[in-house]
Amino acid sequence: MPITAKYILICDDVRREDNGKIIIVGMYIQDMIVPQLPFTMPTLAFFLNLESDRPGNFSFQFKLQHQESGTLIAQGMGMAPVNIPHAPIIMPVKIGNILFKQEGLYSFGIEFERETPIVASFAIRLGSNITPAGGAIMPSN
Repeated sequence: MPITAKYILICDDVRREDNGKIIIVGMYIQDMIVPQLPFTMPTLAFFLNLESDRPGNFSFQFKLQHQESGTLIAQGMGMAPVNIPHAPIIMPVKIGNILFKQEGLYSFGIEFERETPIVASFAIRLGSNITPAGGAIMPSN
């Protein structure tokens, strides 16, 4: 398989400083607690650390969906250039204005050129205290 995931971080935002450092804002390790449903999240970011066994330009498609109902929340596509095999590929994917209508398990899946999708799951839960925490979501291949 040409592209594999080392890890995926789910967070509110990912930014790159002028000096090249990456800022991870509001990283989640457990359920995302929202104050009401429906709830619009201004930005949700998926910080992917990937690796490829060969160089090339790899097209990809991603989708965000509610697992139980199969409802598609967001989707997109892009291109990932790989110059050096086995070097880290740092790839943030940001999605804006996501409308979550129901609690439950959601999945972010990214698929590179007819390969098995790389998937990270997270839960949306109704509550009164929104507290992001740090951690990594290990992808299931």
